[in-house]
Amino acid sequence: KNEAHRPWGAGGVGGVAQMDRLGRIARHVASSGVEPETVWPQAVAGGAEQEHVIVTLIAAGNSGHVCAALFDENTKGRVKTQLLTSKPHMFKSMKLRVKFPSGEYQEGKLHKVSDDPAELIPQSDIVIWTGPVTTTKEVFENIRPHLNIRKTVVGTIFAQGLVHLLAQRTFGSGVRFFALRNIPWLCRMVKSGEESVIVGAKSMIEVMTINLDLPWVKRELEPLFVVKKTGKWEPVIETLPDFCPIVFNPANQIIHPARYWALFRRWRGEPLSGADEPSEWLYRGMDEVAGEVLVVLDEELQLLKDAFYKATGAEGCKAVVPLRDRLLDQYGDQIEDKSTLAKMVGTNQAYSLAKTPFIRTKLGVMPDPNHRVITDDIGWGLCTLVSVAERLEAAGVHTPTTMMRMLIEWHQKLMGKEFLYNGKLRGRDCADLVLLRPGEPLELVARPVMAPQQQWLSSVDEQAEDRIGNP
Repeated sequence: KNEAHRPWGAGGVGGVAQMDRLGRIARHVASSGVEPETVWPQAVAGGAEQEHVIVTLIAAGNSGHVCAALFDENTKGRVKTQLLTSKPHMFKSMKLRVKFPSGEYQEGKLHKVSDDPAELIPQSDIVIWTGPVTTTKEVFENIRPHLNIRKTVVGTIFAQGLVHLLAQRTFGSGVRFFALRNIPWLCRMVKSGEESVIVGAKSMIEVMTINLDLPWVKRELEPLFVVKKTGKWEPVIETLPDFCPIVFNPANQIIHPARYWALFRRWRGEPLSGADEPSEWLYRGMDEVAGEVLVVLDEELQLLKDAFYKATGAEGCKAVVPLRDRLLDQYGDQIEDKSTLAKMVGTNQAYSLAKTPFIRTKLGVMPDPNHRVITDDIGWGLCTLVSVAERLEAAGVHTPTTMMRMLIEWHQKLMGKEFLYNGKLRGRDCADLVLLRPGEPLELVARPVMAPQQQWLSSVDEQAEDRIGNP
């Protein structure tokens, strides 16, 4: 996290990023985190009128509700917020509010709500996807016909896997794209269409971009997510040197598969009951069986990351620390027992309210194969990592993925999917995922191919014009 940012591509962060970061930290400390002066672009010379920015949120879950409540006041009315949702009737009041840990509220307003992307996407300056990772591909493909990449920036409020490759494959190499490594706050929806609550704010989050620079991030993105009611300008947004900290993130993609397998390891196709019934809490009380599996998964992840770094030199790999270190860094004072990895997860107060997703029947409980705990972290987590490992293997670099593959095999049977076939990512359902393809450069994991400036104009000029008038 403390590495200097290296310039890359047409829209990367230049060498001034480190100085900017140091200056910002100094200002943050000196002012106790109060709001920095923000200069908004003006639509009219002389500053007579502010230029409005239209931001469209896609999906109305926990983070979508919080965004809708923050954006208007955070930007002093400069941002006009639209919402693309399958349930527009739930937002008739066009006003949402969010409650802060202090008990204070902030209210925001929606300017337009629709279930039709054609009504919202074309006029949008920024589009933010706030829904489940596993449906990102479907969402991108459905908004693509309505999106002009020279006008509209696309981003995700939480990124996992090779989402940056999906953005380029869907919208083209000229897409302006951002991916947040972490959701800006711990939050939940209280009442659909009306209220949400921020359980805990974060002082800093990280972002990686394509064809966007640091000034844009500080001017357009950071002000959207800050919780000014706390008296501090946070979270501040730091830029990542590449996408490796997102791809190799030691988080949900290893925690959830280990825990869910351990909870249902006695399942044989029939409902579990009595002593075999799993805990109602997803993290709380994690047993040492899950913990040992998690230890091996984390070890495989770190070895994969190290092998990738040795092969490519991608600087972002240096920010990928072991899971134990990450938990201590982010939640140290909220973890009661630090003796084992299982105890660290199981006694983390921040994780304590999450419940295990399952299907209850009269005979007991069954695993829920369609819950995002499974779909996100297998298809967009472990499968992604194994695809990188297979590409490294093709290049002569071998790294162990035994536990990853075991958990993919177990979960894919549960899901009725086929990702691994004869131990390789060649199953029929791989086409639904975003994987590093055979023959693709390893470097794409860290940085996508950048579009040459004015590529579209050059291609137009290069095409011969042999017509004389209109036919």
